[in-house]
Amino acid sequence: MSTFSVSGLSSGINASEIISKLMELERRPVSLLQSKQKAYNDKITTYSDLASKVSALKTAADALRTTSNFYAKKASVSDSTILDASATNSAAAGNYTIASHSTAGKIQLAQVEQKSHTAGTAALTTSVNGSGSDKVFEYTYASTQRSLTVADGTTLEGLRNLINSDTSNPGVTATIIYDGSVYKLALTGEDSGSTKAISIDSGTTLDGTGSTVNFTSSAFTTNQSAQDAKLRINGIDITSSSNVVSDVITGLTITLKKESTSAVTVAVTNDTDSIKKKIEGFVTAYNDVINYIASKSTWDSTTKTGGSLLGDATARDVVRRLKDMVISTVSAASSDVDSLTEIGITTNSKDGTLSINSTTLGDKLSAKIDDVAKL
Repeated sequence: MSTFSVSGLSSGINASEIISKLMELERRPVSLLQSKQKAYNDKITTYSDLASKVSALKTAADALRTTSNFYAKKASVSDSTILDASATNSAAAGNYTIASHSTAGKIQLAQVEQKSHTAGTAALTTSVNGSGSDKVFEYTYASTQRSLTVADGTTLEGLRNLINSDTSNPGVTATIIYDGSVYKLALTGEDSGSTKAISIDSGTTLDGTGSTVNFTSSAFTTNQSAQDAKLRINGIDITSSSNVVSDVITGLTITLKKESTSAVTVAVTNDTDSIKKKIEGFVTAYNDVINYIASKSTWDSTTKTGGSLLGDATARDVVRRLKDMVISTVSAASSDVDSLTEIGITTNSKDGTLSINSTTLGDKLSAKIDDVAKL
């Protein structure tokens, strides 16, 4: 069976080319829509990225709107092996001398009470009560007395567990220490201070008689007595139940680390480095927004295409508002610190970004912190 066809070569008409052109014309609306879709998607992505950068700028700006951030304080000590110190905004700048307490004769640390059983037992499983009946172990800590029933057959481990598992335990931890020959029950108070002593009370019937191990008061050695911290601050004797002293000087916390007869100086000063870092963070975030908009507003003469923000009214408005903000003056501030330029922050005339003169900024923060805070 023969077929009939008319080719472009035989007819003088390039049918394939005509058909291809017709198909291109048919596809053109689709291609245009696809191009527009890509442009819209690019703009959506750009707006999303820009919104994130503007949000970061707002966060940085908010940190500078909080006036208290300009008055951060820092504390330095002359001998950090003896004590540490930290200061909040409410601390008054100045020097504080930490010296020996008049009665203790030194800077004294607060301590927790530690007691241990003197004789010990031969093994962890040694029975401390073999009397055939219940016995009592009674102690007092922080004005709270506990009377524990020690059942017949209770071992040294069992006594430790009995103390620690007591739901009304006032803050005593029992441990067992092996000294190389015997196992000793040790009791340690949770809190320091002279009122946090541990006493083994007279109600204890584990007294060493009738197949019991002696756990009365006389059977314990006090390895470390509960005591208060004692120190002198600017000539005034201070007593504290804790080595962290935070209720003597407003905004200043002193942490004692070791006992000493040497005086230590604590210097509280304005922490200008802290606010300087916040200002630097603002400038970085500002430049990030400006540079991003600029990078998306370019025209490529080769591809004849523009960035996703080229000619965008919203982007132009963002740039305008930001520039107005940084060049404005503040009437409430003094005449020599009424704009960002006065504190060393200047605008690049070519690209609109900001730069910082670190020396000028540091000087203004040191000498004119009140006025800088008003900008």
